[in-house]
Amino acid sequence: MQITAHVLSRLSVLRRPPVFEEFLRQVFFTGSSAAGGMVMRGAFIGTLIIAYVIEVLEADAALAVKILLLVVLREMGPLLAAVLVIQRSGTAIATNLALMQISGEITSLRQMRIDPYDLLVVPRVIGMALSLAVLTFYVQVIAVGGGMLLSVLVIDASYEELASNFFLLANSRDILYSVIKSLLFGTAIAVISCYHGLTAPGTSINAVPKAAISAVMESTLLVMLLNAVFAYLAFGLLFFGLIKAEI
Repeated sequence: MQITAHVLSRLSVLRRPPVFEEFLRQVFFTGSSAAGGMVMRGAFIGTLIIAYVIEVLEADAALAVKILLLVVLREMGPLLAAVLVIQRSGTAIATNLALMQISGEITSLRQMRIDPYDLLVVPRVIGMALSLAVLTFYVQVIAVGGGMLLSVLVIDASYEELASNFFLLANSRDILYSVIKSLLFGTAIAVISCYHGLTAPGTSINAVPKAAISAVMESTLLVMLLNAVFAYLAFGLLFFGLIKAEI
């Protein structure tokens, strides 16, 4: 909570060249370098959903696309991107900051009257939050578009039929929902990773993997909790529809 409050109150430091450089570096590592690995995963998920619904459940194309939109836009898109970011960027942030902590670099920054939270935490939190939102949208486009494109090769349905149902059923509310949720996911992951990196247990090299493991575990749990709470508040559904609220 303290880190989050500091980030929100110190957004103006992004205008400083060293801080902005850290921000750009975080955006590149979290977003650009991770995008390539999402192509096959997203397309495979979209194809699997459409093929399963049509072939196994014997549903029509409209229902298959509707389920694809609900699953990918609301749940799988943000969650898949968040898990990837936790594995790559969350671990990297915790490891990097833990190494700086045990090597005395954080102390040196303070001695030079440089706030380590301004230089190291603010750009990482903002960069990860924005990158995860963009990465989520990228995953959704690949999953929906690639899924419909590849599904034509494995099931008896035309691309025109699937695409027409998509544009008919697509809802801006789902897009807004996923963007806001992705921003929350990215902020939570970055804050937890920075916290464990800066509070690495001990001064030996063994503190680094401990900080990384704690960051990954707590980030994953918090993302799952945020996903459940946000779905309940937005749609009245908790635990993938097992609990429904009257809204």
